[in-house]
Amino acid sequence: MVNFDQLWTRHLILFVVILIIYFISEARGAWQDSVKAKVVSKLQEHKVDKFLGNQTHSDHFKLLERDGNYLLVGTKNIVYNISLATLQEKKRLEWFSSEDDTKVCRVKGKSEDECQNYIRVLALKSDSVLFVCGTNAYKPVCRDYNQTENEYKYIEEHSGEGLCPYDPNHNSTAVFAGPVNHRTDGDLYVATVAQFSGADPLIYRKPLRTEQFNLKHLNSPNFVSSLHHEDYVYFFFRETAVEYINCGKTVYSRVARVCTKDKGGPHKYRDRWTSFLKARLNCSVAGEFPFYFDEIQSTSDIIEGFYHGRKSKIIYGVFTTPVNSISGSAVCAFRLDDILDTFDGPFKWQEDINSNWLPYQNSKVPEPRPGQCVNDSRTLPEMTLNFIKDHTLMDKAVPAYWSQPLILHTGFGYRYTYITVDPQIETVDGRKYDVLFIGTDAGKVIKAINAGTASSDNKVVPVIIEEIIVFQNQAPITSLLVNNFAFQLKLIVVSQDEIYSIPLHDCERYALTCSECVALQDPYCAWDENRQRCTSSEPRGWFHGKFVQNIFHGWDDRCPEGAMTGAATGYVGMYTAETLAIAVTTSIVTSLVVGFISGYIFSRRCRNDDVDSPYDDGHYLEQPHRSGPLCQETTHLNHGEGFLSPGTNNKPINLVLNVPPRNGSGKNANSSADNKPAQKVKKIYL
Repeated sequence: MVNFDQLWTRHLILFVVILIIYFISEARGAWQDSVKAKVVSKLQEHKVDKFLGNQTHSDHFKLLERDGNYLLVGTKNIVYNISLATLQEKKRLEWFSSEDDTKVCRVKGKSEDECQNYIRVLALKSDSVLFVCGTNAYKPVCRDYNQTENEYKYIEEHSGEGLCPYDPNHNSTAVFAGPVNHRTDGDLYVATVAQFSGADPLIYRKPLRTEQFNLKHLNSPNFVSSLHHEDYVYFFFRETAVEYINCGKTVYSRVARVCTKDKGGPHKYRDRWTSFLKARLNCSVAGEFPFYFDEIQSTSDIIEGFYHGRKSKIIYGVFTTPVNSISGSAVCAFRLDDILDTFDGPFKWQEDINSNWLPYQNSKVPEPRPGQCVNDSRTLPEMTLNFIKDHTLMDKAVPAYWSQPLILHTGFGYRYTYITVDPQIETVDGRKYDVLFIGTDAGKVIKAINAGTASSDNKVVPVIIEEIIVFQNQAPITSLLVNNFAFQLKLIVVSQDEIYSIPLHDCERYALTCSECVALQDPYCAWDENRQRCTSSEPRGWFHGKFVQNIFHGWDDRCPEGAMTGAATGYVGMYTAETLAIAVTTSIVTSLVVGFISGYIFSRRCRNDDVDSPYDDGHYLEQPHRSGPLCQETTHLNHGEGFLSPGTNNKPINLVLNVPPRNGSGKNANSSADNKPAQKVKKIYL
């Protein structure tokens, strides 16, 4: 017996399930690579400069400081001074751990490779004095060196406790800053971990530090970067969220700040910060249940430019999801004004260990407001100092500029690791764009922009211009630096064992026609109508000639070929597995939708024709003959009895309808066994 209601329901359920799968696939595609790289390129060896360091062992390169047209790179036992123009070594500083320190390190159970001196903190105190800190076989030490044209001369040595980590694998960051200027009367601000076990994280400027073993200050942090701006030094890190601890364990991204004028408090607070505050950074995809990218990996410098017609200072950051969840990476931007507003907002507090974290009432906040810069912090009242000890966390998170990530990537191919920015590149029409260079853990560099930066509607239009395969061995990228010294226009790419210098753009390689050039949407590239080639401005600025460029749309009416329809020459094009999966899924869903609609319409027609009304009092109209590929019938009703038309060999299926209740004798209560049928029978042939 065929029940068309059940059949229709099954079709509907199947259709809904398929739609859900389809939309999930589409959503994943939209996150995975809805913005495909316009160019996937391999490096041309003749355009790449390389520095390989000591090739007999791993160097553990760490990009530390730029000194004019030279780069200072910390490695194992050595600081290299290399030319930014050629990556050739100019001079080096060698500093090996003493034999006694190495023996003690080995006795403590560390390997020979660990018991070396890894340079992890470096700062230029002045044009002639270099400050260097190394792990020194798990006994941190700092030194001052006087640098001359060809060498470094040792001046003095002092303990590196609190300035440099014991373990070279511990994340740390340092910046030299001061209340007057960057290089004079300044101090070194460091975020690192102390103790041999690394169990004592701290933000330190001699003699001030964060509270020791106070989880409300720092809770298992991984420090990422530090910046100095005006009266404050900012630290970016990720840590276990203490406000979430009642619900489990999770990691949040943070920005913390201290005042450069902070001199500590009176008496027992003389070696403690009186201005330390921290807040969460919100990098998420908005929705009823936002999807967060909670683990910050890198930040850019402070970028000053015009966004939507007004001048702003922003910081770009790279964020990822936890390693044991959906693999995702994102780039978010944060306005410095929004960070300041968050630190001026309400505090978050917990009444006791079992209570929820809630906003603290502003009326109860003591004066002067904790966390602000004051002329002499040693005169602050006891109430303010006690408050800042237990209320370092702000209630509101710093919102992302543009209210969403600028670039998204999901999938297990790679994760973002580092970001640097070439700011405010001017295009032909006078608009300016920040060009983002994003390092990955698979040896690739992603070159991207927000094409909506100059629009008036605060719109995000992500464009991935190029995906550059830098390291063939897929070595993770640990540092990036844009080198525009003397208009070199190179990108310095650093892994643990290699340093490459690659071009920022290669316009002619990727575009041979006007439409291909404009379709790149690369601020560096424009079509030169006079010379009929895709070119860049050298130096920056389009001062003469006639150029065609359209960053926002990626096409221009002045290009006779129209929009770019094929792959440009000179690069490697590829389709990912996700692209193929989406294409196949789309085809299947389209076929199923068409089949479902057709089947549904046909089944309803069959149902309407085959089922009689229960209110016809036994008088049935003669049904017309119908035939079709799924349903064939010729029906004549006589006294309610259906029978087959001559010549058909189909097996009948009896569909019993409108059966009245029976009496005790088994007969129908409202019918006679003599001359009326007990039921209506419909025979359907399949």
